[in-house]
Amino acid sequence: MSLKRIPVVLLVFATSFLAAPLIYSLDKLAVMEDQRWVFASGVITLPLFGLICVVIARDSPGKNEPLFYVFGIFSFTAVVDLFIALELDGYVKGFMEFYLREGEPYLRSSYGTLINWWDGTGHFSMYTGMIALMCSGKDYRRLGLYWVGSIMNSMIVFLPGNMTGNKGIRWSYLLNVPYIFYPVYAGFKGKHTWEKVIEYLFMAWFFVASGICMFRMVACMGCKDWIAVFYVDNIEPFLLDPTQYGKLQSVVYVYVYVPYFIAALCSLIYPDQTWIKDWSLVFAGGSMQAQLVYICCSLKWRTPEQHQVPDTALARAVFWPVNLSLVIVPHLFAIYCHREELRSAIQTKVSPFFQTIASEVETSRKTTKKISVPVAPRNGPVTRQQKKNI
Repeated sequence: MSLKRIPVVLLVFATSFLAAPLIYSLDKLAVMEDQRWVFASGVITLPLFGLICVVIARDSPGKNEPLFYVFGIFSFTAVVDLFIALELDGYVKGFMEFYLREGEPYLRSSYGTLINWWDGTGHFSMYTGMIALMCSGKDYRRLGLYWVGSIMNSMIVFLPGNMTGNKGIRWSYLLNVPYIFYPVYAGFKGKHTWEKVIEYLFMAWFFVASGICMFRMVACMGCKDWIAVFYVDNIEPFLLDPTQYGKLQSVVYVYVYVPYFIAALCSLIYPDQTWIKDWSLVFAGGSMQAQLVYICCSLKWRTPEQHQVPDTALARAVFWPVNLSLVIVPHLFAIYCHREELRSAIQTKVSPFFQTIASEVETSRKTTKKISVPVAPRNGPVTRQQKKNI
């Protein structure tokens, strides 16, 4: 039977279970005692499965959908998560012990177990369902939005929880990053190139800013990981100021501004959302007040010296870009959201105003009589003819 006759979704479903022999083999390798090799195995394996998806989709309508390959890779990782859940609950043994030991030890918890069960069953069903819809030329948007809500809620709780928990984080923590980035990925059809570039930059910033906000909150909430301790001690010690205002501002950013950042991302993915115009102004104003006060408090003499920004090159190189971007970019985004109104105002009011001024200046220049002032002779009085010319 030719592979061309087999539905693509069944091929993705079947090849995803190649994860089982792969992880079983990795578990037996001695190098997997090093967390860096565990991380490297994930980095190498995922692109290789992406190549398998390319081969599977070469004769399918889904080959033109970038998200087809994303969902294909995520189907593979969902099977890996399924085996993590099976091992944690004792149904299998010898598959993911190396990963639970050196990769993500915080998964040895009730929450870690349950999110792996959900990813290996619920999310896996969503991935295969969206692939089936893609390959049949049907709309997968509703199922995609359902998945976005599920995976984003999982990551918003899971990632900060890992950093603030008692297990610490390892290199493999970074393997969760695609689960934040790809839910907000989509094409921008029918837009000018400059608009695509600007929107990609905004998307990248919202993504990075959300991570920074969550990191700052978990750092000031008592995370014992070395990078969090280093940050609050050497970059932004005002987060630990006993007045608690810096800490509360970081919490507000996570629970108020990060949802707005995610909503702004969605407005870029699904354009013509009129509500984002009003919210962009609201949060631009909020960011101005928040950052103006926060930055000044971090520098002001009333703040105890140990909680002011350290006078080091590293502190300045991190503090200023982070905190200035949190106020500048929301204003730029508000301007971008209102670009049509601004363009119309410039064309109907500002441009005519300057054109009128230029026209009046030109008319005045043409109608003004040139006055010549006679110069008296060096020797002798002014003549009668010279007086008439004055």
